[in-house]
Amino acid sequence: MTRVRLENVTKIYGSVVAADHITFEVESGELFTLLGPSGCGKTTTLRIIAGFEVPEEGKVYFDDEDVTFLKPYLRNTAMVFQNYALWPHMTVYDNVAYGLRIKRKQLGLTEEEIRKRVKWALELVKLEGLENRYPLQLSGGQQQRVALARALVVQPRVLLLDEPLSNLDAKLRIEMREEIKRLQKKLGITTIYVTHDQLEAMSISDRIAIMNKGKLLQYGPPREVYFRPNNLFVADFLGRSNILYGEFLGWDGEYAIVRIPELDMDIRGVATTKDLPRKVAIVVRPEIFRLAEQQPSPKENVMKGVIDLVMFLGDRIEIRLSVSKTDLIVYLPNTLYPTPGQELRIIAPKDNVIVLPAKWE
Repeated sequence: MTRVRLENVTKIYGSVVAADHITFEVESGELFTLLGPSGCGKTTTLRIIAGFEVPEEGKVYFDDEDVTFLKPYLRNTAMVFQNYALWPHMTVYDNVAYGLRIKRKQLGLTEEEIRKRVKWALELVKLEGLENRYPLQLSGGQQQRVALARALVVQPRVLLLDEPLSNLDAKLRIEMREEIKRLQKKLGITTIYVTHDQLEAMSISDRIAIMNKGKLLQYGPPREVYFRPNNLFVADFLGRSNILYGEFLGWDGEYAIVRIPELDMDIRGVATTKDLPRKVAIVVRPEIFRLAEQQPSPKENVMKGVIDLVMFLGDRIEIRLSVSKTDLIVYLPNTLYPTPGQELRIIAPKDNVIVLPAKWE
């Protein structure tokens, strides 16, 4: 298993800074995801790790080896591309064996050893029996499994996946992300995954790095970056959020007090820094609200409003609640039967309200 480290990696295309002093470390055997919108620099960063791009500044290390200028074929990485990149004139067997045959002399492999490794890889991705089919005779999910088998059969030090599920339908994406996580944990291979899909990233990753405009804004375990975003871009990009702006008034013990004009009330929450400016924002996830069934403490974040819209989503109910001069998105249990026009009193627990400086990265 290999540890991957990037130090101040920078890549510029003309006037565009695609990667802006990117620094992070991927632990051995970890599934690490680069997440962000289109054009944020995540694929460029992945290509630098693979050796397809050379950075203007910075270093790339595999364990303690500097591989910044090492040719891609000498790094022993394998990449799975968004479009699968399968040879249409080759069978499944030949597509998977291709990398081994290219490295045959380097690895000292016989045709029998290649056959055994291809068989192992196809069994791993549950495609045994399809060796003689051609890519066009396979479903999208099966083609993706062939691409995975081709990457795994060379037993790379690092597995790189660039938006591997974006061409699949919703149900197949769920199946394949579960399959990728299962394989990655079974093999213990260091894996770096690129996606713009927040749910996909949170469901499979050990850690997530959120990027925007070439910069790495925050990285950590999914639960940490979701519930403790360190800036407004991360808070807004990951999942759904109610973001409201106001004035920082002071402290109530460990909680920041913020005056929110749109709610016509003071809100208490957890600050991401002790050095808060006067203008701040609060971030409230829709799922953290709970119904105020008893008389709450005066220091609780209690809001009363009128239900404007109700949407049943199966696992939950989403409502739009009109509170004072604004609307809040609130998730309720699917066992309730809220109706438009109904008054509702809810609480936003202080420990789940995030207070941030009111600026975007």
